[in-house]
Amino acid sequence: METAKIRNFVFLSQSGAGKTSLAEAMLYLSGKTKKLGRVDDGSSILDFEPEEQNRKITISTACHHFPWKKHEVFFLDPPGDDNFNAEAKLAAWAADNALLVVEATDPVKVQMEKVFSFVKEFGLPCAAFVNKLDREYADFEKAVATLEERLGIRPVPVAYPIGKEEDLSGVVNLITMKAYTFEDGKPKSVDIPADIADRVEELRANLIEFAAESDDELLEKFLEEGELTEEEIVRGLKRGILEGRFVPVSCGSVAKLIGIQPLMDLIVDFLPSPLERGPRVGKNLKDEEETREPREDAPVSLIVFKTFMDPYAGRLSFCRVVSGSLPEEGVLFNPIRDTKEKYAHLAIPEGKEHKPCAKAIPGMICVIPKLSETKTGDTLCDPEAPVIFPMPTLPHAVLTYALHPKSRSDEEKIGAALSKLQEEDPSLVITRDEESREILLSGLGQIHIEATIEKLSRKYAVNVDLSLPKIPYRETIKKPKEGVIYRHKKQTGGRGQFAEVHFNIYPLPRGGGFEFVETLVGMNVPRNFVPAVEKGVRQALEKGPLAGFPVVDVKVQFYDGKSHEVDSSDMAFMIAASQCFKKGVQECQPILLEPIMELEIEVPEDVMGDVIGDINARRGKVLGMEPKGKIQVIKAHVPLAEVQRYALDLNAITGGRGTFRMKFSHYEEVPPQVAEKIISEVKSQEEAEKK
Repeated sequence: METAKIRNFVFLSQSGAGKTSLAEAMLYLSGKTKKLGRVDDGSSILDFEPEEQNRKITISTACHHFPWKKHEVFFLDPPGDDNFNAEAKLAAWAADNALLVVEATDPVKVQMEKVFSFVKEFGLPCAAFVNKLDREYADFEKAVATLEERLGIRPVPVAYPIGKEEDLSGVVNLITMKAYTFEDGKPKSVDIPADIADRVEELRANLIEFAAESDDELLEKFLEEGELTEEEIVRGLKRGILEGRFVPVSCGSVAKLIGIQPLMDLIVDFLPSPLERGPRVGKNLKDEEETREPREDAPVSLIVFKTFMDPYAGRLSFCRVVSGSLPEEGVLFNPIRDTKEKYAHLAIPEGKEHKPCAKAIPGMICVIPKLSETKTGDTLCDPEAPVIFPMPTLPHAVLTYALHPKSRSDEEKIGAALSKLQEEDPSLVITRDEESREILLSGLGQIHIEATIEKLSRKYAVNVDLSLPKIPYRETIKKPKEGVIYRHKKQTGGRGQFAEVHFNIYPLPRGGGFEFVETLVGMNVPRNFVPAVEKGVRQALEKGPLAGFPVVDVKVQFYDGKSHEVDSSDMAFMIAASQCFKKGVQECQPILLEPIMELEIEVPEDVMGDVIGDINARRGKVLGMEPKGKIQVIKAHVPLAEVQRYALDLNAITGGRGTFRMKFSHYEEVPPQVAEKIISEVKSQEEAEKK
């Protein structure tokens, strides 16, 4: 195997377009697999995780390869569902090229727009395959036009379907002008049908123009002679694809095994090899630009785009070789972790299985087991020639749930299990709320969270219940109260307890926290008791009078008191201070505060009114709007209680076309009618717990 004969690409599509089925068909028709794997019946060798088979969707990126026309083609098959967009982005980061799998009857949903953004971000040369042309209402030319309109690309058909809908029988190769029908996946050469001959000629002329545009020499010849040779067409198209000028579009039906071999020809003949793609840009340890050429004689470098925790083999690091020749065993340097990693095995991933290999060269996808420190997004390289290829920014988590272990055993195992899941999926965010003591799991959507919980149970035997996280409400006061006096006196025989404190209590501005000042005059209270008084007040702050939430934004002035030379103690003053504060707060018009989140929402202009109306219905305040291309950016303040499941709601309002970021802004008073409901719910819950 040599780098010039390697192709690697990432499948990208919306969920349900037939991406994984197409990959299975390529493996089968290339002779790599003896049986055609199917997603529908659970026989797919790419969707092998139980969570994938149950849902019939890809959840984790699968890797495989197949031989074709004396080349070796490596592919990455990431999820199409945007609950798992982080997987797709990491796969696109690792690949040289992209293949868009387009559903003929519904070519561009929101998910397709999202994954295509990765093509643009990483500058990937791209081809497209219009699938499901055997379906009712399938229209190849309409699908091509939709790609141009919705994705902003210049699609160039390189194949044309023979027959429509259920009568689809083959394709015409617009480059060679040869037509093929397919039976059980086997191509048979036929004449171009008369009813499409004129359209085929038009599209071929269009193809030649695109090829000529990519090269001045070819353009000059085309203008003079009006024609290019097949070899010249290939040369012009290859250059245009490499430079991202246009996207070649093939077509067929995976279900009928029509058009798959011409697509594999397209991948080998037109998508660039690692050598043609050129060097990858990274940074050295001084944060200066550093490049690596995709040559075997260059210093070795790899990027880790996926981690899988195997119950038997341990941590498996899936890598794309950027440069150099990687031997079967050796030592690599991880500059991000500043550590050397020794490895003793090397393999090529083939779905669930891994085939041992003696070496890996640029462009190959490989698996290295049992690296102790390396994580997804890391770079591995020659210890003598360090380089870092920065990991892309992953989609941010938008939905959070609290996890409640069902048993003591689950509670003991959950921490380690979640850490392993996070290694496999770096888009998961796992935190512990110190106030509520809840474990919080944040992800990219409902399905993402559910699949994670299923995996937690299956792989690590940890079972949990889910709930929305507790809202961190606060309590404060609206008016001051001066001259609050409390005497603590207890006599039970022997030494008693005595302490009296006099407080003034004042509200502070929002965000003011807590302020304690001592303005004692004279010796009514020895100064050594002052710390105990402050400690008593701080203890009282922990549970407010309304619903037991922490009290904030108050100032306590300790201005006088009384003591007893025998019975006074730190404990007595702590109790007196705590009770005095509780007594005083009741007379200061206590109120409930709620966290207000700052939202930045990006939505298409046509749904902006619906989104703003929804914000208002959530007790939110729109701060402003500004255009960003065809998108409107809305900034708003909304109570956290109203947006805990906003990811799902925004999805419904915008048809999946809206995105948002959310961060804490400040606390505000809860409206009285809402506060009453919250207080009532808290008290009911406390009563239920007592029973």
